[in-house]
Amino acid sequence: MMMSYIQVQHRLRNIKQKISGVEVGVVGGYHGGNLGDIALGTSVTSVLEEEQIKTGMQTIYNLDKWPKAPYAIVGGGAVGYADSLTRVAERYKGDFHKVSLLGVDFNEKSYPEVCLELIRKAAYVSGRSEAQAEKLKTMTGRQDIHFHPDIAFSLYPDFCEKERAKVRSDKPGKLLVNIIPLYGKLINGEIVASDQYKEERPALYAAYEQMHSTYKALVRNVVEKAIADGLTVETIPFTPDDEAFGKSLLEGLEVKHAKYHADPLRMIKHMATATRVFATRYHTTIFALKLGIPLYPVAYAVKNELLFKELGVKRADFISSDDLAAGCNPNLETIKVDVDVIKNYEMKSRAAIVASVKALKVKV
Repeated sequence: MMMSYIQVQHRLRNIKQKISGVEVGVVGGYHGGNLGDIALGTSVTSVLEEEQIKTGMQTIYNLDKWPKAPYAIVGGGAVGYADSLTRVAERYKGDFHKVSLLGVDFNEKSYPEVCLELIRKAAYVSGRSEAQAEKLKTMTGRQDIHFHPDIAFSLYPDFCEKERAKVRSDKPGKLLVNIIPLYGKLINGEIVASDQYKEERPALYAAYEQMHSTYKALVRNVVEKAIADGLTVETIPFTPDDEAFGKSLLEGLEVKHAKYHADPLRMIKHMATATRVFATRYHTTIFALKLGIPLYPVAYAVKNELLFKELGVKRADFISSDDLAAGCNPNLETIKVDVDVIKNYEMKSRAAIVASVKALKVKV
């Protein structure tokens, strides 16, 4: 079977590290199939490169296939599951002080002892929310566990600050739309629920058809109004499934469908051309907030809801997956968040990355 471009890039990254070596492996969901995951990894590698530390992204799901770096930073995202953390623990057993766990979603209700020991002895530990940090303190007895904004907020601060300062006109305007197969996959043209969410979000799983029906109506309504207002519309996929599902959901409408890629800088520069963004994925939302572009706020996951609440967005002003599952289809309006708040998030997320690097005490 012929490999895709994403698979080729993934393999080349592995080969490069085996040839040239790596001092700090940045470990996460970096298989290339989700631009948001690559954004997380890039946020860490960019800081390490500034410190002239040899680094490279390594995929946590097959960590044993990557060269063992003397130090590791587990670089954010939904990788705080027992099986993923166990892989890290097995690789760095006896050297947990050479590992930082940075901005990770610790989603399990409980962890095996090997994972708890990793969390207790790691050089630095932080999660994406205060609730997660407090939960880990209780589970491990360790008190210096931090929380901070998602580390992708640290990316391209100078470029984003200039974009936030721009006055955007909606004439002519462009709407960029990020559409996702909510908690499922597109199979033979049909959306099928993922079984893993039976336990994680049972209410959504039970009302799956209603949730998708409402989501489709909401997206098409926003797009149809934008077209009627004279805006051009384009989908911006953050995964290959987003690309396929966007074409399916908006079939029959005058919309351009961008091809999927995993380049965060290319994406954020492209998003900067928009005058409105309909964001569903978490990191699409973060990029739009960083650019200061009016945003249609859809909180498909709990992490999105928490982000909006932390930013002071009123509950009535964003729609959640629970709302969709209940058939709630409001007249959704765009929001903007104060530029100083976003700048503060950018600084806090970068400070956390720097702290995680310093904690490793890498000998340059």
